[in-house]
Amino acid sequence: MKALIEQTLVEQIGHDRQRMSGRARRAAAERGDELVIRSAAADDHGRLRNLALLDSATLAKGPMLVAEQHGVLVAAVPLGGGRPIADPFVPSANIVSILELRRSQLLAAG
Repeated sequence: MKALIEQTLVEQIGHDRQRMSGRARRAAAERGDELVIRSAAADDHGRLRNLALLDSATLAKGPMLVAEQHGVLVAAVPLGGGRPIADPFVPSANIVSILELRRSQLLAAG
């Protein structure tokens, strides 16, 4: 059963990465590494769940901050504190640090 879940997860992540057209991918590459930091939306739940599974983590409850590169969700942190989740196949330590910094800014602003 676990192998089936992992296979499905890998397929879904591959689909996410392929959904950008070749033209959009080239444009993003020309701009450099674009990183989008935003609050998670309700329709991100499936992608967050998949990211947590990929990271062998439990998805935290509550609001999350997410990071996307080229339209693909690569990391997330719970606003209420807790363990970040990240795609283990993407260099993401710096991305997680940026998310944690932004979380602390939002919490300080109240």
